Amino acid sequence: MTQTLTRAFTIFTAMFWAIAVTAQDLPALYDIYGVDHDDMLNIREEASASAPIIAELPFNARDIEVVRITEDGRWGLVNAMESFGWVAMRFMVPVPSDGWAYSGAKLSCGGTEPFWDITFNSVAPGQAAYQAMAEEGTKSYSIDWQSGQVARPDRVIGIGGSGPTGNFTAVLRQDACHDGMSDRNFGLVIDLFFHGNDDAYGLEGCCSVLP
Repeated sequence: MTQTLTRAFTIFTAMFWAIAVTAQDLPALYDIYGVDHDDMLNIREEASASAPIIAELPFNARDIEVVRITEDGRWGLVNAMESFGWVAMRFMVPVPSDGWAYSGAKLSCGGTEPFWDITFNSVAPGQAAYQAMAEEGTKSYSIDWQSGQVARPDRVIGIGGSGPTGNFTAVLRQDACHDGMSDRNFGLVIDLFFHGNDDAYGLEGCCSVLP
Protein backbone atom coordinates (compact mmCIF):
# COMPACT_ATOMS: atom_id res chain seq x y z
CA MET A 1 0.00 0.00 0.00
CA THR A 2 2.81 2.37 0.91
CA GLN A 3 4.58 1.70 -2.40
CA THR A 4 1.33 2.35 -4.27
CA LEU A 5 0.81 5.68 -2.52
CA THR A 6 4.41 6.66 -3.10
CA ARG A 7 4.18 5.84 -6.79
CA ALA A 8 0.89 7.78 -7.10
CA PHE A 9 2.41 10.79 -5.37
CA THR A 10 5.44 10.65 -7.67
CA ILE A 11 3.25 10.55 -10.78
CA PHE A 12 1.08 13.41 -9.48
CA THR A 13 4.15 15.50 -8.69
CA ALA A 14 5.58 14.91 -12.15
CA MET A 15 2.28 15.87 -13.81
CA PHE A 16 1.95 19.02 -11.68
CA TRP A 17 5.54 20.01 -12.46
CA ALA A 18 4.99 19.58 -16.19
CA ILE A 19 1.82 21.70 -16.12
CA ALA A 20 3.47 24.42 -14.01
CA VAL A 21 6.50 24.61 -16.26
CA THR A 22 4.69 24.61 -19.61
CA ALA A 23 2.44 27.39 -18.33
CA GLN A 24 5.40 29.71 -17.94
CA ASP A 25 5.53 32.77 -20.14
CA LEU A 26 8.54 31.83 -22.24
CA PRO A 27 11.18 32.91 -22.88
CA ALA A 28 11.97 33.26 -19.19
CA LEU A 29 14.89 33.04 -16.77
CA TYR A 30 15.51 30.01 -14.57
CA ASP A 31 17.94 29.06 -11.80
CA ILE A 32 19.46 25.61 -11.42
CA TYR A 33 18.24 23.80 -8.31
CA GLY A 34 18.86 20.33 -6.93
CA VAL A 35 22.17 19.54 -8.62
CA ASP A 36 24.89 18.28 -6.27
CA HIS A 37 27.67 20.75 -5.48
CA ASP A 38 30.26 18.48 -7.08
CA ASP A 39 28.19 17.93 -10.22
CA MET A 40 27.08 19.79 -13.36
CA LEU A 41 23.80 20.04 -15.27
CA ASN A 42 24.16 18.50 -18.71
CA ILE A 43 23.05 20.27 -21.87
CA ARG A 44 22.12 17.59 -24.38
CA GLU A 45 21.90 17.63 -28.14
CA GLU A 46 18.30 16.39 -28.08
CA ALA A 47 15.51 16.32 -25.50
CA SER A 48 16.53 12.88 -24.26
CA ALA A 49 18.61 11.51 -21.39
CA SER A 50 20.45 9.32 -23.90
CA ALA A 51 21.38 12.17 -26.27
CA PRO A 52 25.02 13.32 -26.47
CA ILE A 53 26.16 15.97 -23.99
CA ILE A 54 27.27 19.15 -25.77
CA ALA A 55 27.93 21.40 -22.76
CA GLU A 56 27.45 21.70 -19.01
CA LEU A 57 26.12 24.28 -16.57
CA PRO A 58 27.47 24.80 -13.02
CA PHE A 59 25.31 23.47 -10.18
CA ASN A 60 24.63 27.05 -9.01
CA ALA A 61 24.10 28.75 -12.40
CA ARG A 62 21.53 31.54 -12.29
CA ASP A 63 19.40 33.43 -14.81
CA ILE A 64 19.51 30.80 -17.55
CA GLU A 65 17.12 31.74 -20.36
CA VAL A 66 14.78 28.90 -21.30
CA VAL A 67 13.44 29.52 -24.79
CA ARG A 68 11.08 26.59 -25.20
CA ILE A 69 9.81 23.60 -23.22
CA THR A 70 8.72 20.22 -24.54
CA GLU A 71 5.01 19.38 -24.33
CA ASP A 72 5.59 16.99 -21.44
CA GLY A 73 7.45 19.70 -19.52
CA ARG A 74 10.54 17.56 -19.00
CA TRP A 75 13.06 19.37 -21.20
CA GLY A 76 13.92 23.01 -21.80
CA LEU A 77 15.74 24.56 -24.74
CA VAL A 78 18.69 26.78 -23.76
CA ASN A 79 21.55 28.41 -25.63
CA ALA A 80 25.08 27.15 -25.13
CA MET A 81 27.93 29.18 -26.59
CA GLU A 82 26.98 29.69 -30.26
CA SER A 83 24.63 26.70 -30.34
CA PHE A 84 21.73 25.31 -28.32
CA GLY A 85 20.70 22.21 -26.38
CA TRP A 86 18.27 20.73 -23.88
CA VAL A 87 18.33 20.57 -20.08
CA ALA A 88 16.22 18.54 -17.67
CA MET A 89 13.57 20.91 -16.27
CA ARG A 90 13.36 19.01 -12.98
CA PHE A 91 16.57 20.83 -12.07
CA MET A 92 15.28 24.28 -13.08
CA VAL A 93 13.16 26.74 -11.08
CA PRO A 94 11.71 29.95 -12.58
CA VAL A 95 13.09 33.28 -11.46
CA PRO A 96 10.22 35.39 -10.05
CA SER A 97 9.18 37.82 -12.79
CA ASP A 98 6.15 39.41 -14.41
CA GLY A 99 7.42 38.12 -17.74
CA TRP A 100 8.91 39.54 -20.94
CA ALA A 101 5.65 41.15 -22.07
CA TYR A 102 5.17 43.45 -19.10
CA SER A 103 6.34 47.02 -18.69
CA GLY A 104 9.80 47.24 -17.21
CA ALA A 105 11.06 43.89 -18.49
CA LYS A 106 14.76 43.93 -19.39
CA LEU A 107 15.29 42.80 -22.96
CA SER A 108 18.23 42.64 -25.34
CA CYS A 109 17.50 42.54 -29.08
CA GLY A 110 19.65 42.54 -32.17
CA GLY A 111 19.99 41.64 -35.81
CA THR A 112 22.17 41.66 -38.88
CA GLU A 113 22.36 43.48 -42.21
CA PRO A 114 23.43 45.81 -40.71
CA PHE A 115 24.61 44.56 -37.31
CA TRP A 116 22.65 46.34 -34.59
CA ASP A 117 21.35 45.91 -31.06
CA ILE A 118 18.92 47.61 -28.72
CA THR A 119 18.21 47.08 -25.04
CA PHE A 120 15.08 47.96 -23.11
CA ASN A 121 15.20 48.90 -19.40
CA SER A 122 18.75 47.53 -19.09
CA VAL A 123 20.84 50.70 -18.87
CA ALA A 124 18.10 52.30 -16.77
CA PRO A 125 14.36 51.74 -16.20
CA GLY A 126 12.28 53.38 -18.90
CA GLN A 127 15.21 53.77 -21.27
CA ALA A 128 16.17 52.12 -24.56
CA ALA A 129 19.75 52.15 -25.87
CA TYR A 130 20.47 51.52 -29.56
CA GLN A 131 23.73 51.08 -31.44
CA ALA A 132 24.68 49.85 -34.90
CA MET A 133 27.95 48.96 -36.58
CA ALA A 134 27.28 51.48 -39.33
CA GLU A 135 26.68 54.32 -36.86
CA GLU A 136 28.83 56.01 -34.25
CA GLY A 137 28.03 55.88 -30.56
CA THR A 138 24.93 54.80 -28.68
CA LYS A 139 21.56 56.49 -29.11
CA SER A 140 19.38 56.77 -26.02
CA TYR A 141 15.60 56.92 -26.09
CA SER A 142 13.00 57.29 -23.40
CA ILE A 143 10.36 54.56 -23.42
CA ASP A 144 7.13 56.56 -23.63
CA TRP A 145 4.59 53.77 -23.93
CA GLN A 146 4.11 50.02 -24.02
CA SER A 147 0.98 48.20 -25.10
CA GLY A 148 -0.60 45.46 -23.07
CA GLN A 149 -1.66 42.15 -24.54
CA VAL A 150 -4.89 41.34 -22.73
CA ALA A 151 -6.70 41.20 -26.04
CA ARG A 152 -3.79 39.73 -27.98
CA PRO A 153 -3.74 35.95 -27.65
CA ASP A 154 -0.97 35.78 -30.27
CA ARG A 155 1.44 37.25 -27.70
CA VAL A 156 2.32 40.53 -29.38
CA ILE A 157 3.25 43.79 -27.66
CA GLY A 158 4.35 47.22 -28.82
CA ILE A 159 6.94 49.57 -27.32
CA GLY A 160 7.53 53.16 -28.37
CA GLY A 161 9.79 56.00 -27.39
CA SER A 162 11.52 59.21 -28.33
CA GLY A 163 14.99 60.70 -28.38
CA PRO A 164 17.05 63.58 -29.75
CA THR A 165 17.30 61.97 -33.20
CA GLY A 166 13.65 60.91 -33.57
CA ASN A 167 11.25 58.23 -32.40
CA PHE A 168 11.16 54.46 -32.41
CA THR A 169 8.42 51.85 -32.43
CA ALA A 170 9.07 48.18 -31.68
CA VAL A 171 6.70 45.27 -32.19
CA LEU A 172 7.67 42.12 -30.28
CA ARG A 173 6.01 38.76 -30.76
CA GLN A 174 6.49 35.37 -29.16
CA ASP A 175 7.89 33.16 -31.90
CA ALA A 176 10.97 31.13 -32.80
CA CYS A 177 13.80 33.34 -34.05
CA HIS A 178 17.34 32.88 -35.38
CA ASP A 179 19.92 35.65 -35.55
CA GLY A 180 21.57 34.50 -38.78
CA MET A 181 25.01 34.54 -37.15
CA SER A 182 24.93 31.34 -35.10
CA ASP A 183 22.83 28.27 -34.28
CA ARG A 184 21.37 29.98 -31.22
CA ASN A 185 17.60 29.93 -30.70
CA PHE A 186 15.50 32.83 -29.46
CA GLY A 187 11.90 33.00 -28.33
CA LEU A 188 11.07 36.56 -29.40
CA VAL A 189 10.98 38.31 -32.77
CA ILE A 190 11.28 42.10 -33.00
CA ASP A 191 10.33 44.49 -35.79
CA LEU A 192 12.01 47.82 -34.98
CA PHE A 193 11.16 51.08 -36.73
CA PHE A 194 12.82 54.47 -36.48
CA HIS A 195 10.77 57.44 -37.66
CA GLY A 196 9.95 61.07 -37.10
CA ASN A 197 12.87 62.31 -39.17
CA ASP A 198 13.99 62.23 -42.78
CA ASP A 199 15.69 58.85 -42.45
CA ALA A 200 12.86 56.48 -41.47
CA TYR A 201 13.69 52.77 -41.69
CA GLY A 202 12.92 49.38 -40.19
CA LEU A 203 14.93 46.44 -38.84
CA GLU A 204 14.14 42.85 -37.90
CA GLY A 205 15.85 40.73 -35.25
CA CYS A 206 15.61 38.50 -32.20
CA CYS A 207 15.35 39.20 -28.47
CA SER A 208 16.47 37.64 -25.19
CA VAL A 209 15.36 38.24 -21.62
CA LEU A 210 17.95 39.85 -19.34
CA PRO A 211 18.34 39.43 -15.55
